[in-house]
Amino acid sequence: MLRKPLVSVIMPIYNGSRFMGKAIDSILAQTYHNFELIVVDDGSTDTTLSILKNYKKNYPNKIRLFCHSKNIGAFAATNLGFTHAKGVYIGLMDCDDISNPSRLEKEVTFLQNHPDVILVGTQAKIIDDKGKITGQKIYPNDHEEIYKAFAWINPIVHPSAMINRALLPKNNYLYHTNFGVNSDYYSFFEWLNYGKFANLPEFLLSYRVHGGNSSLQNLKQRFYTITKIRLAAVKHLNYRFPSSAILKFITQHVLVSLLPERLLLPLYLTLRGMRKVKLPNIFKISRNMRQLKRYALSTN
Repeated sequence: MLRKPLVSVIMPIYNGSRFMGKAIDSILAQTYHNFELIVVDDGSTDTTLSILKNYKKNYPNKIRLFCHSKNIGAFAATNLGFTHAKGVYIGLMDCDDISNPSRLEKEVTFLQNHPDVILVGTQAKIIDDKGKITGQKIYPNDHEEIYKAFAWINPIVHPSAMINRALLPKNNYLYHTNFGVNSDYYSFFEWLNYGKFANLPEFLLSYRVHGGNSSLQNLKQRFYTITKIRLAAVKHLNYRFPSSAILKFITQHVLVSLLPERLLLPLYLTLRGMRKVKLPNIFKISRNMRQLKRYALSTN
C-alpha cells in the first residue's frame, strides 16, 4: 500500500500558453509529492501542445499528457482526464491560476481527517494578468453554510477543490456537461446528496481574472442558465432552497433582467464573493461617453 493516498490533479488546457507555465509549475512545486498531474490539451491551436510536450519530457514521472483533436470544453476535457486518473483524491486546477505550495498537502490532510467530506476547497486571492493581487474570494467554511450559499452563488472556488473519489455518485465521469461553463455548479448540487462540502480558511489559490476568462463572458445568459440549474436542483436533486435566500435570489433576477450586459461585471464579481476588487468605474465611463456625445452634437 502507498504511504500516502495518491492524488490525481487534472488540468484541462485550451490555448493556455500565456499563463499555463506558472500553473503547472505551482503544482510541481507542491510540498505534497505523491501525486500525478494529468494534463488534457483540449484541441489547442496555439503553442500549448509543444510546451506541454516539453513539460512531459522533463517530468515523465509526474505529468501524464492526453490530447483531444478538437475543443470539447473544460468540463468534458476534465471528464476525459478523470477516466485516466489513478488517485484516491482528485485535485482540480485551471491553466491560468496558481496553487499555493501547501495546497495539496492541506487538502489531503483534511480529507483524511474528514472521510464524510466529498469536496474541500479553499479561499482565493484574485490576481490580474500580471499576477498583481486585486481582490479575494471568501466563502463559508462549514457544510451547513455552504449548503445555504448554493442558493445564490457557487461557494466553491472550482480550481482550488479536491474531491474524495470514493464518495462520488458515479465512477466513470465527474461532470454533467450540458450546462456549459456552469456545469460544475449543477454537479455540485448533485454531490450534496453524497457527502459534505467544506472550505479551508486559508488562501491557497491565486485565481486569475483576465480578459479571456470563460466565466466572465455572456453574463446575462449565464445567469439565466444558473437560474435553470437552481430550479433543477430543487426539482430533481432534492435541494432544500433556504427561505433566507429567496430575497437574494429575487434581487439577483431583477437586477440582471434590468441592467444592460456592460454593467453586469461588477455585480457578478460581488455575487461571487470577491472583496476589494478594483474595477473600472463603468458608471463614470458611461457618463463621460454621454457628455462626449452631447459635445459632438453641439459642435456639428
